[in-house]
Amino acid sequence: MQISIIIPVYQVEEYLKECLDSIVRQDQKIAVQAIIIDDGSKDRSSSIAQEYVDRYPDRFEYYRKVNGGLSDARNFGVPYAKGEYLMFLDGDDYLADHACKTIIDTFEKTNADLLFFDYINFDEEHQEVYHVYEGTSSFVSAKQYLLCPPTAWNKVMRTKLYREQKIYFPKGIWYEDLATTGAYVNFARKLYYLQDGLYYYRQRSQSIMNQESYNPKMMDMLPAIQNLLHQMDCKAYYEELEYLCVCNLFYNSGERLLKYHRTKELTKLVQFVNEQFPHCLDNNYLKKRSRFYRLICSFVSKEHYRSANLLYKLKNKMV
Repeated sequence: MQISIIIPVYQVEEYLKECLDSIVRQDQKIAVQAIIIDDGSKDRSSSIAQEYVDRYPDRFEYYRKVNGGLSDARNFGVPYAKGEYLMFLDGDDYLADHACKTIIDTFEKTNADLLFFDYINFDEEHQEVYHVYEGTSSFVSAKQYLLCPPTAWNKVMRTKLYREQKIYFPKGIWYEDLATTGAYVNFARKLYYLQDGLYYYRQRSQSIMNQESYNPKMMDMLPAIQNLLHQMDCKAYYEELEYLCVCNLFYNSGERLLKYHRTKELTKLVQFVNEQFPHCLDNNYLKKRSRFYRLICSFVSKEHYRSANLLYKLKNKMV
């Protein structure tokens, strides 16, 4: 078996066929093991999954478990992986037709430990390639990798490495990818970026990133960051981790929380960053961002929330 693809599924009957069809369309010369993990779906997802197992028994396996969330479903699937390489595919997304062949060819050419690639954001009306790294296909350093989006589904790793390190996505929190994928640099020594959009990432209005009201789970950004810092060598990657804290706990969380006037919650995040990284506004990566971005981070850091919120509103009007 060349590549194992773990597919967590929960209440995605509307999109699941498109996802599984993308597995069927992969090059037949590539040995693909698609492991469908049904996380207790109550819609037709289970019957759709079983249909594909029956039709394509050489490609699909199906396992059902009690609902435990995305992290739990991913962790559940890992022991079943038989492929040399391991990746994740969410049940409402899908792969480009050439994805698996390109992945295998790239691993054989580079002998990398970990491969990551671009993806396509799409919805019913349009699609756009998102480049996760500013450069052409090449090996990247651990520091360069840390500054790329932490999404789990655009990364492929040697299964043996993944198992040896006993990697687990933290159960029960949002932002589980941020909590986990950065620490891959602890053991994946050869990191390769592939400038190719191999993954189609569906934009859904009801997703975690598109909430219409405040949800206490938005505060999971803090344990996610804490989990990452706990796993990392903070001295070796101090500036990169400092920058990630500023981006996620100041800028991103500030925009989400101030929208719903959650200043008390935001202050908890701000205090954490200022305690861990007291000179974070002098971060060299932050200095490369726009003055507008830096000004928002400065306002949030100093708890000048009204000024920060005005800038967020101005930014949204400009989009």
